[in-house]
Amino acid sequence: MSSTFICSHCGGTDYEQYTQTQVRCNHCKTVANFDTGFRVLPEFEITKEIKGLSTESTPTYVSAPLGKRAVNYLIDVIVASFIILFIGTVLKIEIITAKGEMTNAGIFIMFITIPIYYFILEFLFGKTIGKVITRTKVISSDGTRATFIQCTIRSLSRLIPFEQFSGLLLKGNFWHDSIPKTVVVED
Repeated sequence: MSSTFICSHCGGTDYEQYTQTQVRCNHCKTVANFDTGFRVLPEFEITKEIKGLSTESTPTYVSAPLGKRAVNYLIDVIVASFIILFIGTVLKIEIITAKGEMTNAGIFIMFITIPIYYFILEFLFGKTIGKVITRTKVISSDGTRATFIQCTIRSLSRLIPFEQFSGLLLKGNFWHDSIPKTVVVED
């Protein structure tokens, strides 16, 4: 290629184009700034907007197995039971009768404490005490952090009768997961 380019290092006029404004001398291999007038066709220009490919890595999540979910549930039931007993002790309310049955006050405290326990921990940390121990967490089904609304619906969904057994029929997809569109995954 001959042109008006003259290498400032060796005086050569043959060059190889690198970019629109950079060339390399074919004789001494020096890179210099020189606008050759070459323009890339618009359809081949590199832009910041890439439509077909994504350079961002997206994390992949593995759903927590049903066994871990069962352990989560058992641990959280034990923790919530202690919280309910603590509240009953502090407020001097009888939670359990001498026969071992829950009182109406105990049932009322349970129906308030359990959703609040799940909501606070899952919204603030994405995990309850059981999930910390089993190394799992709650996320939105789109892979983002669970929202305030999702955590609220998730916590209230646990009050649906027989909800604890819904996952057994639906292959681990409990109503408290499917209704708010959340997932429990390995952490």
